[in-house]
Amino acid sequence: MNCPAALHKAWAFLKRDFLIASSYQLNFVLTSLNSLFILTLLYFIGGMIDSGSLGLEQYGGDYFAFVLIGYSFYQYFQLALTSFSSAIQREQLTGCLESMLGTQTAPETSILLSSLYSLLSSLVHLGLIFLVGSLVFRVNLGEANIPLVLVTFLLTVLVFVSFGILSASFVLVLKKGDPLTWLITTLNFILGGAFFPLEQMPEWMMDIARFVPVTYALDVLRQGLINGAGFAGVWRSLTSLAGIGLLLFPASLLIFNRAVRKARREGTLILY
Repeated sequence: MNCPAALHKAWAFLKRDFLIASSYQLNFVLTSLNSLFILTLLYFIGGMIDSGSLGLEQYGGDYFAFVLIGYSFYQYFQLALTSFSSAIQREQLTGCLESMLGTQTAPETSILLSSLYSLLSSLVHLGLIFLVGSLVFRVNLGEANIPLVLVTFLLTVLVFVSFGILSASFVLVLKKGDPLTWLITTLNFILGGAFFPLEQMPEWMMDIARFVPVTYALDVLRQGLINGAGFAGVWRSLTSLAGIGLLLFPASLLIFNRAVRKARREGTLILY
């Protein structure tokens, strides 16, 4: 696909999804208010916690800064995981899935573009969370290494987009009951380190957490935002994220393509 055609299709998907989302403006407001409520709750919880007992010295000793980064990025990565399967289910319910995947646009391109708006709009939401954290709750991110944060963020999004496309493949084949999303969501929530340091876990849980990509991502993001860490100190984690993403992304597209072919062959694209 040439670049002008790709941009035209991306714009068409963005325009469609914006028109749909703009008809539910209250949903965006309520989602933002819910995030502010959770941030306020975490702020007061942080005031009751002895940060020294949690071993947060490497993150500046501030529990709220620690959990602000963990909670906000966890939310975004979770969206990257679920947006593709949600897009498939939405198209199934409206009866548009067969039409969307039956066009000249490749199925893998359609699934990527169908989640583009939600990823971009949630990026705005992510920025608002950090704006409130900085201005209202006085979290100091003045030492942040922005290039490191951006690279880490993009690599982690690539990993979760890949998992999300695999999840959409399960939805195409199984219709309901996606074991991949359930497994990754559970591992990320418990072992990802979004709400408490990994060092607080038993040794056997820490061993499992080392196989969860978001643990590396959140650690690097915290080091970059709070301590202004450089690339040299976190290159192992970045290499791991890059390796997982670069291997998993093409594999996920291939598996999704095969799931579409299977559904077409069995005539189940219109089922949900």
